[in-house]
Amino acid sequence: MSKATVEQTKMGSEAIAFCIARTLIERDASLKAPMRANLRKMWELLEERGDDAAADMVDTLIKALNDPAFFKP
Repeated sequence: MSKATVEQTKMGSEAIAFCIARTLIERDASLKAPMRANLRKMWELLEERGDDAAADMVDTLIKALNDPAFFKP
């Protein structure tokens, strides 16, 4: 794949993850803490494996979960 295609795939994956996370948490706010914990564990595993690109994507989602602006209507 070309570099542009890889970047588009990455941005699309991040967007889908954000939409799913936001929808789930808006429906049940108690999901936020376990989702954050699972993402943190996933980030640690990716870091150990040396998959920096995937770890960066997960880190972005963790930061979004901590940002109150992410949940504004």
